[in-house]
Amino acid sequence: RGIGSENELTMEKRAMARRKPQFKVVTEDTKTSARTGVLTTSRDVTADTPFGLVMTRKGLPNYLTLDNLYKISEAKGLHVCASHFFDRKGMYPKGGATLNELVGLQETSPMIVLCGLRDPLKYNINLYANTKKPSKSEGESLSVDSEAGVTYVSHEMYMNFVKHAQPDLCLSLSDEVFQNSGKKRISKAMQRTIDWLGKSVADFDAAAADTFEGERVADGAKQDSDALESVGLVASIVASSTIEENVNHAKSAATLASDNAVGYAIMGLGLRESDSFKYEALRAMNRELPKSHFRYASGSITTPLEILQAIECGIDIVDTSFVHELTSAGMAMVFDLDPDASTDSEADDINLNLWSDEYVHDQRILKAGCECYTCRQGFTRGYIHHLLQCRELLAQVLLEIHNTDHMMKYFKCIRSKISSGGFERYLCSFQERTNILI
Repeated sequence: RGIGSENELTMEKRAMARRKPQFKVVTEDTKTSARTGVLTTSRDVTADTPFGLVMTRKGLPNYLTLDNLYKISEAKGLHVCASHFFDRKGMYPKGGATLNELVGLQETSPMIVLCGLRDPLKYNINLYANTKKPSKSEGESLSVDSEAGVTYVSHEMYMNFVKHAQPDLCLSLSDEVFQNSGKKRISKAMQRTIDWLGKSVADFDAAAADTFEGERVADGAKQDSDALESVGLVASIVASSTIEENVNHAKSAATLASDNAVGYAIMGLGLRESDSFKYEALRAMNRELPKSHFRYASGSITTPLEILQAIECGIDIVDTSFVHELTSAGMAMVFDLDPDASTDSEADDINLNLWSDEYVHDQRILKAGCECYTCRQGFTRGYIHHLLQCRELLAQVLLEIHNTDHMMKYFKCIRSKISSGGFERYLCSFQERTNILI
């Protein structure tokens, strides 16, 4: 390849990087707040919403290799936790390697990468007192669990990680506390979250301004601004213990970040509030957010029914952390994707506990008609039970493939129901058929 063609390729990549992620609403359900849409990243990777994020550890799924993940055609995105990348020597990746390069994701990877500080699998929220007094340059910090123990992460440290890692989307910092915390602590958490959002907006504004300045910007500053050119900001909002405060917080975030953010993240739910309050809060906050931005809910979804209920409230992207938890527990999801069309005698089952001795001699695959690798290759319930009893890691690998594939097909079915106008009926049928208690 000649020098000219290399320069053209570099210019093409830079032009692509300057295209911020975009979200477009495609269909809105007439009876609920559910909707479908298309999210497009600066790399021209597209994902139909609603969809679920696959949980990762240091950028990779816990039990899946990348080639196995790519074979799950409906998998749309990865959730990357920044706190996994802090160790006793500081933060990494370092030395110019992006997150995709570090973990081996292809430049043309079909996965959208969303980065946040919190690990939804561990609820590593700000539980520890900030005994380390931050310097004026660091500002307020969050305490999170990392390989180095309790680590205090400031906005500047987190944004430095984002600039190195180059995810497609990044959450602004949020101070999440349990809903039964004192009123004063909850108010402080909401104010800190808004302050951090303001700092994030300022950083992305500066990056956009530097881009237009072009050659007049110093080399160091130019490189620093370039690092945010392709990243989409997701504005974090923390839910409080009252609907009125939630509405006011959502209005403040919408006003502050509507021109800079591509989406909003509703954080702080799933932390000891009631189910009825959780969905009331989601509905109230989503009503105050611009329809042109996607909505993401973190850490508050623990069952397939709760996914439907969150989507009914207007959520577009959710964590699927419970899929990993089921896999680690030796369980397989077998709930029917379309209860109305089901003829499966086992359709009322939600999960199979393959540790149970009832599967010792069971020669059936995990779910009849499933086309995932595990079922297609004929791995039986009895065999996976045997692997679990022998503490073989292959058991979790096979279960993760099946569970992830099943969950992603579930989202595809949900999108189809919203597009056809049958989402409300689907929600009622799913709840009745699976007998899941709210």
